[in-house]
Amino acid sequence: MADYKKLLSFLKVDSIFEDIVAIVEAKVELLKIELKEEAAKTASKIISAVFLGIMVFLIVIFLSVTIASLINYFMESNYWGYAIVTLFYILLLVGYKVFNVGKKLEIRIEESLNNLHKSEEEDDLE
Repeated sequence: MADYKKLLSFLKVDSIFEDIVAIVEAKVELLKIELKEEAAKTASKIISAVFLGIMVFLIVIFLSVTIASLINYFMESNYWGYAIVTLFYILLLVGYKVFNVGKKLEIRIEESLNNLHKSEEEDDLE
């Protein structure tokens, strides 16, 4: 083992080896920092999307109750407004299932992600 170190020292390869190790360590640290930044961005986007989803859900619920109450008022009924609004949502659900909106949405999301991935690769090449 000592002969190996003496040979590296004699050929001045030991300093090159140390430089390569330092470069690799720096690259690993840079990668860690970039991964932390990406994780933080992703977490931020997820939290924002969840918050937005909850807000939209609450708006839809309260708007539905308001519309149902208005229909009740104009029809002078206690329940027809709620029945009509419920029927509207049932029709939306049936339309969603009949027209395979979920599958079409899944395909579009996959295409968008593939296009995004391709554009990122092109940006990396430039």
